[in-house]
Amino acid sequence: MALPAYSHLAISVTDLDRATAFYADGLGFTAGPTYTSKGRRVQALMECDAPEFTGVFLRLGGVLVELLSYRPALEADRVPRRPDEVGYAHISLAVEDLDAAIADVEKHGGALRTRMEISFVDGLTKIVFVTDPDGNRIELIEHTTPAERGAHGEYLGVAALGWPAVEA
Repeated sequence: MALPAYSHLAISVTDLDRATAFYADGLGFTAGPTYTSKGRRVQALMECDAPEFTGVFLRLGGVLVELLSYRPALEADRVPRRPDEVGYAHISLAVEDLDAAIADVEKHGGALRTRMEISFVDGLTKIVFVTDPDGNRIELIEHTTPAERGAHGEYLGVAALGWPAVEA
């Protein structure tokens, strides 16, 4: 059997235009065209009551994210979701300038949640969690030196996997 290839991560949002602007203008993703799917077959496939949704794919490096806006939307019980709830916890992006990235997030309707700094070898690893306008969690990481990035990767056990895939 052939191994599967990564396709994309989908995120439900309440306002597709607002979310697209957040991910494109606030985080640097490139947006493709929007599309709409509707009908009973789509409801059955997606296992939801909403009769239609509009979506858009966005790319950042080798990663594709799909934003889906269902009509009508089913609001989450708690926003933002707790990261210890089973399911989607967060996406993570490596950035060159964490403070500038936070400013862009806030300018486009997101919010800073938490911040931490740690040193693994010769610099700093700065990590924050922000949320998009719908409360979806996003981790932003800045490494102040290449050695710090490598040591962080070793600590996480992902250095041999080529992490981060696209260096900030």
